[in-house]
Amino acid sequence: MISTASIGNKFEFISVAGERCKQLQRGARARIETTARKAVTIAMQEVLSGVIPYSYGPFPEEYPVEEVAEVTTETYPADESGMENREPAN
Repeated sequence: MISTASIGNKFEFISVAGERCKQLQRGARARIETTARKAVTIAMQEVLSGVIPYSYGPFPEEYPVEEVAEVTTETYPADESGMENREPAN
């Protein structure tokens, strides 16, 4: 079992380790010496050891909220164009 005490954000750790696991399954070589055989375990060990760098990146800019001028629930009258060729319902 791998100790996760040094992980700050477990969700990001899982995401990064999952992506690295996919790379290992497609044939990438392990970046650390390990006795593990499973790609998942190797990926988690690599992320924990720090050889797979990851970060949040810059935070998105906050955009001003656009205010809606008016919201209405009124229905508009049906357009009668194209109705002259229709057969009446029985």
